[in-house]
Amino acid sequence: MKRVLCIAESCCDMIFGLLPRLPKHGEEIYCRHFEMKAGGGANTPIVLGRMGVPVRFLSGIGEDFAGRLIKESLMKSGVGIADTGVEKMTATPVSAVLSTHEDRCFASYGGSGGDFVTEERLEEEIRQADIVHTYLGYCRRYPIDRLCVRYGKALSLDVSYGDLAKEEVSLPKACRYLKVNEEEAKCLTKKEDSWQAAKALAAQGVEHVIVTLGEAGSIAFCGGKSYEQPAVRAGECVDTCGAGDSFAAGVLTGAAMQKTPADMLKLGAILSGMCVTVYGGLSDELRPDTVWKRFL
Repeated sequence: MKRVLCIAESCCDMIFGLLPRLPKHGEEIYCRHFEMKAGGGANTPIVLGRMGVPVRFLSGIGEDFAGRLIKESLMKSGVGIADTGVEKMTATPVSAVLSTHEDRCFASYGGSGGDFVTEERLEEEIRQADIVHTYLGYCRRYPIDRLCVRYGKALSLDVSYGDLAKEEVSLPKACRYLKVNEEEAKCLTKKEDSWQAAKALAAQGVEHVIVTLGEAGSIAFCGGKSYEQPAVRAGECVDTCGAGDSFAAGVLTGAAMQKTPADMLKLGAILSGMCVTVYGGLSDELRPDTVWKRFL
């Protein structure tokens, strides 16, 4: 099985779930569900680890309470934590998630900021991996693309809100897997149609372009062929936080196992479908045996 390296900043999520509505200014409302969990960039490696994929995580995780919680979650899921040398001087980011059945909002602390990895550590970790997964913004911040090209590694990209630009974006040369949602695909290409957006992104040399469509499932343009995958309903949807990260983990699980594009999409649909059934996204059912049972 191929080895995956995930590169991203992580945060500690404080989830206030089952709120009857979002509070107004100066108002206090009690939720009926609360938990703290690893979130942000930690979501994808945690799901990969639970699926049995050999995965390492390169991130700036502090030695504070939030950082210790994240590290514990990663280790329990079998994720290797790369030593960046900056942990002791890092304040870990934290997000408060206020969630109702209709919507959610966030209040976040960005941590101490600054670079969370040296180029030497980055190069060593990329050299040992087979697939490198990160967000587009980090490729602008660190020489991830150059190092992937140098060592012949496949680059997998996700996109965050801050990565979107007013003009079309040139994707990194090493990019072989790209996962975006419908809005992101259209924003990156200035195309009005999802299929046209996927084709435009593939034209930049990306072998696997995957566009998620929410409840409508997902589409992909891989190696000149088109694919469609309906959403997989694994239970009642209570919280969509982390669904995109879980979908990415499904695609990466398939890539690590050298599955077909259709199988990668199906794994993504299953894992994201399971994610939304629980607050925080990490269902107790998220194990290889239950996932493969759904796959079959």
